[in-house]
Amino acid sequence: MDTENDTGTKASPYWTGWIVSLGFILGFVTLCMGLTFPVHALFLLLTGWTSQAMQLVNEGSASLPELVSSLLLIAVIAVLLHFALRVLFRRYTKQSEDMSKTWGWQRRWSLSLVVILALLVVSGICVLGISHQTWQLATSDEPLLFKSGFTAARRSASKNNLKQIGLAFHNYHDAFDRLPVGGDFNRIGEPQHSWVTHLLPYLDQGSLYNQIDFSQPWKAEVNRSPFETRVYVMENLGVIHRFENGKRRAENQKGYQPSHYAANNQILNVNTGMKLRDIKDGASDTILAGEVSTGIKAWGDPTNFRNPQLGINASPNGFGGPYQWGAHFLLVDGSVRFISDDIDPQILKALATPNGGETVGEY
Repeated sequence: MDTENDTGTKASPYWTGWIVSLGFILGFVTLCMGLTFPVHALFLLLTGWTSQAMQLVNEGSASLPELVSSLLLIAVIAVLLHFALRVLFRRYTKQSEDMSKTWGWQRRWSLSLVVILALLVVSGICVLGISHQTWQLATSDEPLLFKSGFTAARRSASKNNLKQIGLAFHNYHDAFDRLPVGGDFNRIGEPQHSWVTHLLPYLDQGSLYNQIDFSQPWKAEVNRSPFETRVYVMENLGVIHRFENGKRRAENQKGYQPSHYAANNQILNVNTGMKLRDIKDGASDTILAGEVSTGIKAWGDPTNFRNPQLGINASPNGFGGPYQWGAHFLLVDGSVRFISDDIDPQILKALATPNGGETVGEY
């Protein structure tokens, strides 16, 4: 028996070491894959209640006299509890026939009891906080699963979309020696077709482009079918997950399909498309297009352009991403940058204008 016990004792640390090592390896691989949601979930569940506690502390306005009075009240309650328990204990020991000697109720027992009660109160607050945090995570608009690793994947997909759009712009420019117009309007000001429509052949959508009757406006009945077709490169997965919880509802499958990206109206506007050589401020310092998450228009809408100077995530008619702190933008040189929404307005103005002559600093 002693041998078996010794063997079990020696084996326990061995298997514990293997389990801990395996846990570290799996955690490292998970983090490398960008799937940080298990650690994120555990962290939020264990610490999420602290925000509520801090909020209660900040909302409280207890003065020093009130704090002293509260401590004195707790001390009085503790003393009364001690004497009450002392009397009850003495009565119990007198009635007990098995006890040959009686002891008085000790002060340390009362103190221990008070500490235990305080810990129970604090534990109750923690349990309520964790329950609240769990409910908030379970019922939030965006599932916890998509708040970490998959959020990075969707942001990467959006950047890739913008890079494809940038390549299409440059291929169009190579073919026509200018960028497409922001929107075609006829002589009487009626909207015809958008910059996205002109880029379709360079977005691997040649067959869709050939279905469009350019002699008719984009909303003409003859053009309804092609403009109700999804162009996936114009859809930002982050916007879909933010507003539809990752699912395209049946009613959104019908009608004119959206574009989650808009052009810079300083470069593409009504019947206006610039040449790259006319952008004097530099292709790497000028915005060409960017993410939008409000006021979303159809990809066939000839008015799908905006002014970056309205700010980022600051106006329903401006640019903005589906995530916090900023949005992705396509620059004229084809690169994609994430620009914070707290960028200096003067720098944002310099990035928006193609020939403003402003100096673009760090951003």
